[in-house]
Amino acid sequence: MKSPAVLAACALLAFASASRAATHRLDDSASQVFPPSAAWDWVPGSLRTGINTVHLNVRVVVRIDTRAWAGRQGQIYMVLPVDSDGRVTAEWRSQGRLLDGRLVSGERALVFSGTVRGPVIEDTLHVRLTADARTLVGDSQRLNFHFELDTP
Repeated sequence: MKSPAVLAACALLAFASASRAATHRLDDSASQVFPPSAAWDWVPGSLRTGINTVHLNVRVVVRIDTRAWAGRQGQIYMVLPVDSDGRVTAEWRSQGRLLDGRLVSGERALVFSGTVRGPVIEDTLHVRLTADARTLVGDSQRLNFHFELDTP
């Protein structure tokens, strides 16, 4: 039987390990979207069929400030918060530094896992957004993607 001191030490060690794991929002304010203002396009034949799906294609030059995490292990996630405009699906292809992926508003998707190698992670994403036109409010929507880093 283990002594209470050993059990307490194990519990403290487990708590300390768990408390170090954290999620940090990363600064991606240097990222750029091209075109900066884009219009939703109806899916071909949608008016005839009654399908209300619209698409938007943009290119995003992603620049994530990682200088505080250089040399450390972590996972970076792209996050699309829930918006009052309804469900939006994002699918993207990268140039290779970040992972390709897909997410729906309210979710986050893994885009990087491993050792952060430098002060900035940069990649170009070709993003296709899909939404139900009935849920879009007004002519202009701002999608507030951001990136989070989980550290072990």
